[in-house]
Amino acid sequence: MTIFRPASEADLRSMYEVFYQNEIRDSPHPPPPGNTPSYLRHILQHGTLTVAELDGQVLAFAGAIQRGTITFLTDLFVLPEHQSGHLGKTLLHSVFPQNGLVHCTVSSSDPRALALYIRLGMRPQWPLFALSLEKSTRAMPVTPDVEIIQADPHDPEVVRWDTQISGLPRPVDHLYWVHEQQSIPLWFRRHQQIVGYGYVRRDAETVWHPNAWVLGPIGVNSAEDATPCVLAMVNWALQQTDLLLIEVPGPHPCLAVLLESGFRIIAFDTFVSTVPFFDGQCYIPSGGDLF
Repeated sequence: MTIFRPASEADLRSMYEVFYQNEIRDSPHPPPPGNTPSYLRHILQHGTLTVAELDGQVLAFAGAIQRGTITFLTDLFVLPEHQSGHLGKTLLHSVFPQNGLVHCTVSSSDPRALALYIRLGMRPQWPLFALSLEKSTRAMPVTPDVEIIQADPHDPEVVRWDTQISGLPRPVDHLYWVHEQQSIPLWFRRHQQIVGYGYVRRDAETVWHPNAWVLGPIGVNSAEDATPCVLAMVNWALQQTDLLLIEVPGPHPCLAVLLESGFRIIAFDTFVSTVPFFDGQCYIPSGGDLF
């Protein structure tokens, strides 16, 4: 009989194996699994993780983090051979109790997953495009009126800006990005005023691109500043690395400009939420795990 229980430290590797099997499914040339990513331990410590277990084997797991009035589903994965057996639905109810909070997640392209979230009251808000750029001789557009200033990693103003723009009060996640993912927080200054912030995550532990730097979260006060700030950040990062990843909401004004400048779409998902709580023209998420 399958049991559903809170996860423990001892389950982390088994949960990652479930995720990995989904990630490489049908791939003829899968990457090596590598180490268990640190974000799972972070969610165990600062969120909720539940596993479905049968005869001592973890078949599926779900994770969620509550930040203020918003609960974000970080993970919902079932071993491929056990899918379509209601494990996902049971796990989803366990981490998304009926508590009146905003519920949201980034849904994969699997129609079954999207249907499950919609039935629970989450509505598709917009697509989320995962983009990559390999460093080349192609020049990126330059934004001379945007100055980048490296922020103090422990500056509470960065957390305040992120809370205001993303809608998520999450100081523990900022500490995680800085200490576990070697992230560099940045300020954007335009016309002598701070107009936004962003993170360059140097060790985001991605399966397919382990050496890539990930850009995000990135937030600005107005849509007018969005594209110039993102381009300034891309140019800043390209001085130090050869591969960039970024996840851009469909409404964000930088999307077309990045594609015209050499970025390519490597995947796209759907952001679903019971209600919208941030402006897709002004915010770029951290990328999947913590939004």
